[in-house]
Amino acid sequence: MGSTLGVVMVTAQRPERDRAAPVAPSAPPVPAAPPASAGPGPAPASDRRHLHEVDLFRLLTFACVIGVHVLSATTTIDNVGSNAGQLLLHFTREAFFTLTGFVLTFQALRRPQRPAPFWRKRIPLVLTPYLTWTALYSLLAVWTRPPGTPEPTVSQELATMGWNALEGTAWYHLYFLLVTLQLYLVFPALLAGLRRLGRVRHGVVLGVALVVQVVVCELLIDPPANGFGTFLVAHGFVLLPAYLLYPVVGAVAALHLDQVQALVLRFRWVIAGLVVVVVAAAEVLYVLAVDGGTVPSMAAAVFQPTTIVWFLVAVLGLYTLSLVVTAGWRPGGPARRVLAYASDRSFGIFLAHPVVLAGLLAIAGGWVGAVGSGSTLLALYLGTVVGSVLVADVARRLPWSAALTGRRCAPRR
Repeated sequence: MGSTLGVVMVTAQRPERDRAAPVAPSAPPVPAAPPASAGPGPAPASDRRHLHEVDLFRLLTFACVIGVHVLSATTTIDNVGSNAGQLLLHFTREAFFTLTGFVLTFQALRRPQRPAPFWRKRIPLVLTPYLTWTALYSLLAVWTRPPGTPEPTVSQELATMGWNALEGTAWYHLYFLLVTLQLYLVFPALLAGLRRLGRVRHGVVLGVALVVQVVVCELLIDPPANGFGTFLVAHGFVLLPAYLLYPVVGAVAALHLDQVQALVLRFRWVIAGLVVVVVAAAEVLYVLAVDGGTVPSMAAAVFQPTTIVWFLVAVLGLYTLSLVVTAGWRPGGPARRVLAYASDRSFGIFLAHPVVLAGLLAIAGGWVGAVGSGSTLLALYLGTVVGSVLVADVARRLPWSAALTGRRCAPRR
């Protein structure tokens, strides 16, 4: 079992398939009241201190993160069905970066901060857990190394940890925290720039960001045959330019939040139909690419320029769903309490879920054949969710919770 555990857990941490190898405007926008036909909705964002739809958006996105990692950890890169599912679920990283830009801007509208205080407050909340989990996952990689692999010396392991911290490669999901730290560094400048621009110019900014995103994706999916291309293959996915469009979208949406919410509620059924159409189009393009000889994992790669449309529509659809669902929840009701609990543990769930999944795979005895039976995948998914929630809940109650989850120890009841 020891050797099996090592082989399985090392294999489970392989990078995700798409890799080469896992704040205030000068004046708040004028709220636009939704039309009478829009039905019930939340109070204007300018009247609310907490956006429950954001909590639900975050929770649903984490659920999809676990889903894509269950699929990728239990199937091979040439599996057509698995990659078709991963293609749709890969929107999660873009959703998180959109959410980050959105939340930072929304909070800055209410509690403006100069850059230095902003960095002092925000960066430790991510940097400390990042370094903690980088060390833990680096040690886990040593413990689960394949049989026959020489045991590293202490100095070699410390050097490895250092490089893992610089490159976000201790485990396949930690790159997200490294990119988030980069976003924190540039966010004050991004917000200051957007504040100086009018509504029309915000549209221009979004257009420029879209063009940059397409160009960067093209470079990442088809890098030049030179040293720069080699650098992109090795490090491009952990750099902020690879996701530039999405935090800009989130920041602009937050600057015009009341108008955005009114439009979303008014056209919610149109958005639902758009999601269905784009899902179908994305899968058709995927099938055509595979039929044309493209390896399934490459056809479903997250940096395919054609996926940008799906990612934007997926973010819009998920936000619409979250806004509509939470609009009717009464304050202090059970739904909001459950959501508050899950949101509080969500970062810890994200950080811990790969090791929980790897442990379940070790217990299961290795890889699941092909896509595996639906019941097997469902069991792995539910087991990963439950196990990750338990780990995150325990971590939130420990004295060193801040180092593990970015939050202080939860008060005992």
